[in-house]
Amino acid sequence: MGDRDAGYWGMVTLRRRGRMVFVLDIYNYCIYIWTIHNCEVSMNTNTVNISFRKDLLRQIDRVAKEESRTRSELIREAARMYIERKNRWKNIFEYGSKVAEENGLTEEDVMKEISEYRKSRKASS
Repeated sequence: MGDRDAGYWGMVTLRRRGRMVFVLDIYNYCIYIWTIHNCEVSMNTNTVNISFRKDLLRQIDRVAKEESRTRSELIREAARMYIERKNRWKNIFEYGSKVAEENGLTEEDVMKEISEYRKSRKASS
């Protein structure tokens, strides 16, 4: 399996054999065996053109192949993960600003507290 990103749903494709797909769910510690049937999936999608450096595109293709997925699936998941991570950090900073404002803290107060905390951790080591 190697070091693979668990992706949006915490699942990693281990192997594809014909119509069977073996998937590891890292959050629930189980392996699923899915059977692929011929079906059409209707998605509300738009096609976009993106330019990549050749070395980055080779890496994308290598990872997509390792995970038995298409280039599009990999890039869609990367975009979802980026947006999710960006929103998570935005929420953290908004919460921090709200708490600071409620407690009348300035940026200088926060930096001082961090410095004192680091000094105390260093002294206890």
